[in-house]
Amino acid sequence: MRNLERQIELIPIGEPAIRPSDDLPHPRTRYFTVPVGRDNLSTTIAHVDNVTYVRWIDRIAELAGDALGHSRKELAAQERMWFVARHEVDYLAETFAGDEIRSGTWIHDVRKTGCRRDTVLWKEVDGGVELVARARTNWAWIDLARRRPCRLPHDVIEGLDPLQSPGDEPGAGERS
Repeated sequence: MRNLERQIELIPIGEPAIRPSDDLPHPRTRYFTVPVGRDNLSTTIAHVDNVTYVRWIDRIAELAGDALGHSRKELAAQERMWFVARHEVDYLAETFAGDEIRSGTWIHDVRKTGCRRDTVLWKEVDGGVELVARARTNWAWIDLARRRPCRLPHDVIEGLDPLQSPGDEPGAGERS
């Protein structure tokens, strides 16, 4: 059994030269490299399993939040935290030990009590791009004392720098 508590190694990087441009619409996407080691592989089939992808997506979101000044430690001290309300992951290609996965993530939109973060994972193959996974995660902004969603402060909304501003989409201000 793998140790799921092990810290996931991600390396923040600048904008990669080879990337799936059409799949990365935000002009200020945050990029990371995910080195794939043997400990990322399924114990049954020698490829990365779906649980590992979800863990990568969560860690990518965590580091992107840290870059915005929203570390989980700082949020907990303020009695606030981001909780996953929903993950949608499209698995598009296998990855194996030795692969170097690139990822891009951004906030797609913000609602009264949460946001949607999009993440794309890919690898370089023969000088091109092979999409590995696409994820959409709805995050809820939680008041830890009440364990209930609460309204996002204006400064947090601005700092998230969403691709679509509140009110750009039908139902943007509503809970999802």
